[in-house]
Amino acid sequence: MSLTVRLHDDAVDIGIHGAGDRLLCLSRGVRLPWSEIVGARATTWADVREGLGWRVGGGYLPGVFATGWFTVPGRRGHRQLLHVYRDRAAVLVIDTTRTRPARVVLATPDAAALAAAIEARRRGD
Repeated sequence: MSLTVRLHDDAVDIGIHGAGDRLLCLSRGVRLPWSEIVGARATTWADVREGLGWRVGGGYLPGVFATGWFTVPGRRGHRQLLHVYRDRAAVLVIDTTRTRPARVVLATPDAAALAAAIEARRRGD
């Protein structure tokens, strides 16, 4: 599992590294301009799982990993990008104005700090 989240002046860059991760996620990552970020929060896998729709591309093995593209229930045509592996104690959720990805879900030990930093920057603090 190789993931980077970098906050820049103009955007948040999420990088998915390693051939295996890229294959399971069907993505190299995403760049989210600040103007497209609606909110960010640290939460639990149980909270995220409730809003998980059908897998449309990527991998899913219950209790082990959820990666790639999933639908957003109740929002036709919207997709969410997941990069979540066995260690899911800390999950970062970034909501956007986009349809793809409408939401990005990442398991990272820095979820709380990243969510706070993204929210502070988004609010202009």
